Amino acid sequence: MQPRIDDSSPSAAARTLTSSSSRSSWAENEGSASGSDSLLTSSTASLLSPQDNNSRLGPGPGLLIFPGTGQRHQHNPNGSPGSKTIAKANDGNVAINQPGPGRSIRSFRRPPLWQPPPEDHAQEGQEMEVLDRRDCRPACLAKGQAFTIEFLQGSSIHGFIYLAKLGLSFVERVLWLAFICVALFSIISLSKRTWHRFQTSPMVISMDRNKLVWNTSFPSLTVCPHKRIDELKVEEYILAHPDQFLSEEDQEDFRDFIVKLASLTYDNLETLPLNKSYGIPSTKYLDLLYELKWAFEPEISSGAAVKMFIYETQTEFGICHSVNSMVARYNSFEYWRSGDWSLMDHGDRVTVHPLDGEIYAQIINLSTAYDVYFHGAGDVPSISKQRYTFPESDYTTVELIALEIFTNEEARAFSTKQRSCRFNYEAEEMMTVPIYSFGLCLSECRMFFALRVCGCVPHFYRNRLRNGRRLPVCGLEGIGCLVKIKREIISLKSDKYKINCNCLANCDDSNFFVQSYRSRVWFLGANLQWGILEHPKMQLRREVLFSFADVLVYIGGLVGFFLGCSALSFTEIIYYFTARFVRRMFCN
Repeated sequence: MQPRIDDSSPSAAARTLTSSSSRSSWAENEGSASGSDSLLTSSTASLLSPQDNNSRLGPGPGLLIFPGTGQRHQHNPNGSPGSKTIAKANDGNVAINQPGPGRSIRSFRRPPLWQPPPEDHAQEGQEMEVLDRRDCRPACLAKGQAFTIEFLQGSSIHGFIYLAKLGLSFVERVLWLAFICVALFSIISLSKRTWHRFQTSPMVISMDRNKLVWNTSFPSLTVCPHKRIDELKVEEYILAHPDQFLSEEDQEDFRDFIVKLASLTYDNLETLPLNKSYGIPSTKYLDLLYELKWAFEPEISSGAAVKMFIYETQTEFGICHSVNSMVARYNSFEYWRSGDWSLMDHGDRVTVHPLDGEIYAQIINLSTAYDVYFHGAGDVPSISKQRYTFPESDYTTVELIALEIFTNEEARAFSTKQRSCRFNYEAEEMMTVPIYSFGLCLSECRMFFALRVCGCVPHFYRNRLRNGRRLPVCGLEGIGCLVKIKREIISLKSDKYKINCNCLANCDDSNFFVQSYRSRVWFLGANLQWGILEHPKMQLRREVLFSFADVLVYIGGLVGFFLGCSALSFTEIIYYFTARFVRRMFCN
């Protein structure tokens, strides 16, 4: 016998109703477990995919069920007042807050179940790529920030740690950043000055006074005779070309023309008659002069241990002869006519020593008046330098003093811009000879200046260049143009034209200055004797003062002074931002 509980309160009635509802709900649930409209609670429905929910729940909207409220009691209007109807939680025919069958109390309608969109794999891949890219940017920025902080905190460069150290205020970090920027600016500014000094003036010219250790070059000279045309050869030429000389006046004018053409220089351009060319093309001027030249065959003797040679050479003064010269043969007519560009054997440089005593050389049997130019063995006479003229009946003795400059072997590793000089083998910019000389460079500069202004070059230059180009030779009209600019050509300075020769001095150069000369009448013809009166007591040497090792030491000292770092600190930076950066950003 069960005890009877008399409880007529509303709560008791509610408990009774709830209990009976639960029993009837479970009974119905057991009866319809195998049907398609089986009841699902919210916890069970959440574990299923949308496709499973659609297959089990059927199409159409369902109800979002709160836990514990999956089913509610519904009154059946057609039944008895005590009977109750149970509505299924996911029944699509149940209305919410509406009278009649299918009402559900304390429930709301959830949105339609998710339906898969039409399959578009290309669009889906692009959307995923964009999403991955958007997700990667914050991650990459975070990694980069963490990597930078790690580098600053672990760097051996002074001051970097305070940019990422914890506990510092913003003002302190800005101050340290300003100090580092000032240090970097100082390093860059002073390093640029150091590098500029290394590029422009790393050499120094020192003075050597130990005269017993080194030898002195013997003075070289170039002799240009005044008589250059053989009269007999001129008469033979006139007889061989009667159609060009119809009268005695023409013959006389031609004799004057050819003599002045042989002696033509920039100084006397205006003396050449420009009224008649006698049928001679300008390209044949030089060939004709060598065909009609006078045989100038002087003899040379010296007391030096090395034998001296005299070579015929073509200069800006016409046909001359050079003694003890290493570059004269490159301007010979035979060398030009053969089209040769090879280097020749120069032999040993003629030198003297103070223990050798006084050494003189002489040229005998000159047989004519002459001009003489003294220069070094590696150079040629220049029209801008002084010349000396001696008559054909004097025995002349010239005493000179020497001042030489030589370049150290270590300087050969430097560029020509750093040395401010060129060796003889550095002839890349020379166009008419395969060897470099300061005098030859000036001659080429005058030649190209005349070509630029007048469109032609004088006949005493080599008109065939190294690249095979042939330059036009000035005829009578071109020589008339040269007369107008001869001062600019000689001085290589002009207010109207821009002249930039870029000619550097010889690295090994000898300069000779006439100290005294004396002449006396000599019945055997013109003779010339020259030599060094006193051996030089000093010699100049071009040496390396500021090498690349000095540049590294100087810049390294600046970096260590301002930032307190060394070469390993730069190695650390390279390592951090190459191997370690790749590993941290992409591999970890």
